[in-house]
Amino acid sequence: MRYVLSKEGRRALRTLTTRPILYAFDFDGTLAGISSDRGSVKLSRSMHEWLSKLAKKVPCAIVSGRSLSDLMPRMNGAVPYLIGNHGVESPLTPPAALSVAESVCQAWMKRVNTDFARPLKIADVEVENKRYTLTFHYRGAEKPARVRKELVLLLNRLTPAPRLIFGKASVNVLPPGKDGKGPAGLALMHHLQQTGLFFIGDDETDEDVFELSEGLAMGVRVGRYAKSRAQYYLNDQGELEEVIRFLVHRIDRTSESIDANNRDTRDRKREAHGL
Repeated sequence: MRYVLSKEGRRALRTLTTRPILYAFDFDGTLAGISSDRGSVKLSRSMHEWLSKLAKKVPCAIVSGRSLSDLMPRMNGAVPYLIGNHGVESPLTPPAALSVAESVCQAWMKRVNTDFARPLKIADVEVENKRYTLTFHYRGAEKPARVRKELVLLLNRLTPAPRLIFGKASVNVLPPGKDGKGPAGLALMHHLQQTGLFFIGDDETDEDVFELSEGLAMGVRVGRYAKSRAQYYLNDQGELEEVIRFLVHRIDRTSESIDANNRDTRDRKREAHGL
């Protein structure tokens, strides 16, 4: 992995701004810090300001594990495109697919509230029902590795068999299918007629994007992690704002350069025709 704010990383970012790119970001741990109180997490004023500036210049999206109803007020209109529930909720998701996902989660919750209630309480696991997906949080567990292993055994008893995506002290449970942050981000990129996807995320749930075999122009992971498929990394979440500021300034310069070149071309044509 290469440091994205190094000379080499900045060169790669500059090259990126010359192409039609969809700029996408994870929310928790990326745009905003991680907190045990999930309800209190929000964008800083400066992050909202710079992200809004970027979104006015290029297509931008948020690709999050949160539900859209949870994510929308936290973004407060900073970007136009939101993808929630690990890709299940997207501007491109057919209503019928959402209906199926909701029905599956309702059936799972009945099992969770009956057969699974006692073991989950003993393990101090909190269940978050996000309508179309579920997340099982175990941040306060004394033996997290053991709890995670027991959770997997438990969740694999659900019908239909779920897709499990691991996060920071959490297990995300998705209905069966091909939904995921990677496919959802890629589909939006194609829909917006962009030639590449730029994405920054911070944990295992974001590897679904970093592992894309096509379309990913640059992947950046918050926190260096040797096993990540991201090509670049940031040291911590606090450095992300510098990346966004850099992109805004470079896109401005690229636009000015293109405008100047276009003016020069028009002037030469006028001169050639004696105008």
